[in-house]
Amino acid sequence: MTSRRGSHVRPRPPSSGRPKGYPVKAAAPDHRRVRQYRGLDARRRRAPLVTRTMLLTGVAVLAVAAFVVASGAIGPVLSTLAGGFGTAIGKLTATPVPTQTLAPPTESPRIAAPAQPFTNQETVELDVSVPLEVVGDTTARVRFYLALEGLEPAPVFDVAVQSTSRMVVPFELTEGRNNISATLIRAGEESDHSPIVTYILDLTPPKITITSPKNNQAVDAVQVSIKGSTQANTTLIARNAANGTSIASAAGGDGSFQFGLPLAPGSNEIEITGTDPAGNVGTAKLTVIQGSDEMHVRLTASRYTFSASKPPPAIQLVVLVTDPAGNPLEGATAFFTLQIPGLAPISNQVVTGPDGRASFTTPLIGELERGDGTGTVLVTHELYGQSTDRVTLTFQK
Repeated sequence: MTSRRGSHVRPRPPSSGRPKGYPVKAAAPDHRRVRQYRGLDARRRRAPLVTRTMLLTGVAVLAVAAFVVASGAIGPVLSTLAGGFGTAIGKLTATPVPTQTLAPPTESPRIAAPAQPFTNQETVELDVSVPLEVVGDTTARVRFYLALEGLEPAPVFDVAVQSTSRMVVPFELTEGRNNISATLIRAGEESDHSPIVTYILDLTPPKITITSPKNNQAVDAVQVSIKGSTQANTTLIARNAANGTSIASAAGGDGSFQFGLPLAPGSNEIEITGTDPAGNVGTAKLTVIQGSDEMHVRLTASRYTFSASKPPPAIQLVVLVTDPAGNPLEGATAFFTLQIPGLAPISNQVVTGPDGRASFTTPLIGELERGDGTGTVLVTHELYGQSTDRVTLTFQK
């Protein structure tokens, strides 16, 4: 057995596992992994501003805390620092809130238009709306403008904005057309004018003119058609006192009107009342006669037979005049004429009285002859024209 110490065998050096004499080539890294590798420059990218600020603030707080612990005043200082730190963080992260300022008006007020522009009231109440943004602003006010027909708008007065968005403002009108607008004044600025509203102040009653039929005209029908003119869009009511009937109508846009009304036999007194759009009232009256349009004349004599040798001392003619309805007609002119055999014609003119009668008396003087004579009357009236009647007078021996 041989000794280990005395061996002449040289120990083999440790093997590296690689055979000598053959170079080893390392494999290249996967290019996809290389692209995903961030590298040193990317690691050196700076943190965001907010993060760096918070880190610096934290370091400062730790330094101050160490000093305070050493000095024994940690309680009050920690409270102050905590509040300041919270405030700083809050300011960095809070959403900014804008401060409120008084801006000039961006909208104009609105005035409600009237249902009917015509009125006979000299003062009206304007219903005004203002933007919600100025409600309660004691410095804001509404300025009212008035433009008369053919003139430019002129400021009239100002009203302060109230605590609600609606205002009722009295406004005095001028007779005729009134165009009213308003503006909003705030922070020394004036808005545009509001849309114009119009009032028409009318203080004159409507005039009603009847063109057909004529007053006191006779109508041979049971209904009369009344035509005329008045103010445009006037409401009309016609009443017939003779039979108690009435009818409502209205004038057109040009003021003309036409309607029918039932009649009673004889005289019909009709009253027409018109109310214009402003509320003013006018009236007109008309009398219509239902029946013939001719007046009636009847002549009579005191005697019809006479003795030519012994005549009476006088002869009288009497006429009765009535209108188409049979009523006594006062104011008619009666022209009498007597023709007696042997005498010259005798005539006279008389006016009928309230009873519709007129008489003519003449003495019989002279030598009368036998034969026929006549008495005639011609009646004239301004409404019914003329009518006549006659009687025969006989003179015997």
